[in-house]
Amino acid sequence: MTNWLTPASRQDLISRLRLQHAWQQRLAARDPADYRQILRIGSGVGPLFCEVLQAWQQRDFLALDPAWRALAGLTENATVRRAYLERPRGHSKTTDTAIQVTWILQWSPHTLRGLAAAADQEQATLIHTAIADLVRHNPVLCPDLMVQKQVIRNRHTGSQLQVISSDVSSSWGQLPDFVICDEVCHWAKPDLWYSLSSSAAKKPGCVLVVLTNAGIGTGWQWELRETARTSAEWYFSSLQGPQAPWITPASLAEQQRLLPPSVYARLWENAWQHSDGEFVTLAEVAACRDSRLMLRSHGHAEFDYVAAIDYAEKHDRTVGVVVHREGPTMIVDRMDVVAPSADQPVLVQWVEDWIAHIAAHFPRVRFVLDEYQLLGVIQRLSAKYRLQRFDFAAGRGNHALALTLRNLIVHQQVRWYPGCGQLANSPTCDDLETELAALVLRTNSGGRVRIDHRRQPCCHDDRAFALGAACLELTRESATNHDWFEVTMPTAAGEFGW
Repeated sequence: MTNWLTPASRQDLISRLRLQHAWQQRLAARDPADYRQILRIGSGVGPLFCEVLQAWQQRDFLALDPAWRALAGLTENATVRRAYLERPRGHSKTTDTAIQVTWILQWSPHTLRGLAAAADQEQATLIHTAIADLVRHNPVLCPDLMVQKQVIRNRHTGSQLQVISSDVSSSWGQLPDFVICDEVCHWAKPDLWYSLSSSAAKKPGCVLVVLTNAGIGTGWQWELRETARTSAEWYFSSLQGPQAPWITPASLAEQQRLLPPSVYARLWENAWQHSDGEFVTLAEVAACRDSRLMLRSHGHAEFDYVAAIDYAEKHDRTVGVVVHREGPTMIVDRMDVVAPSADQPVLVQWVEDWIAHIAAHFPRVRFVLDEYQLLGVIQRLSAKYRLQRFDFAAGRGNHALALTLRNLIVHQQVRWYPGCGQLANSPTCDDLETELAALVLRTNSGGRVRIDHRRQPCCHDDRAFALGAACLELTRESATNHDWFEVTMPTAAGEFGW
């Protein structure tokens, strides 16, 4: 292919590009607002950040810019160095923070130390990835930033950001110049917050930014929120309802179908809740009881069966459930439940005997087992029976299980016989229906939900997990092989857009 550039024109182009890059760097270095004007949020053909910037983002940026300028030594002081930003899911909390962090790390002329803390490793990875993407897509504006494991470092000034997650011991004794606390509403304990806020107080010029979705209850997170809201030393911003144009009405409608109202209100409307969202109501559960069904001891040759097991040796119930599909409906054929006593744990042999019995009486059955509970069983019996490991995959398995089971119950696409899962010799009504109606949905910092039981001795979630695992397996098969299957497969409620 003929090169159309002569040596002279090539050199002229290189010189002009160098001048352009130098101009962009001088512009970016003088002010974070100018930096945002020429920053790209994607590859070289992606849009400029300023082209998609929303008014509510701009308000928060402008409120924090004086603090970042003062930290970089471009101005002498800033009135407010504390910020509490509360936004619904998908509203660019992580990306906006990454933009501010890349600017201060790259363009501060003196060495700075920053900490970014998240509830768990998954959320901490999101912060790190967002910064790495900006550095990769903007090599001219971030020429000195090196992305390393859990650290972003300026190779010339030595400025760095360390990303941590729920590691309280490593946060004590730090003397940071800026601190980012991400998704505080999901921090299980206040210890990390106490550590980081006290560390921030050691330096008068330290910038402290709290990012979060609306939370639950009136504990320490609510007290922090109210302190920020009522204090003149804090910039407080709470965005009510979904306002990001990149979140489509169809996406919100899907989330509204999949999530309980209180969970949807907290995640997507940014409304604080008194408690975790109820999983399903007793009325919704009762509507799935079918008096025409009964516990079955044998299967039929025309059906494929899935059997799932949730095993607990000492403290919880062990549950085995067999389910098949008829059209769009899941039918529970049997649910066997055994509880340990104070002096008699449930032996793994019970699981192996149950698998052998079900395999002998239900044709074309495959088993779903939790490899963390029953790895030895899987290894011993995988050559004899069709065994499948339940895929947790960093919380995605539990998320899919919870939303799939709820969707089936709400739309009455799962049916069971009266007394299903009844625990023998229990002094109270203790069956599948009472368990399901007592469950809640808990959300992690990545927006994924999981089924959980209330913190009471009589509450359990073993039947729900076993039933959910079996239904999820049948749902995945149906979504692949049958167009008429109408249950919407859930996805993680993660960040949209950038």
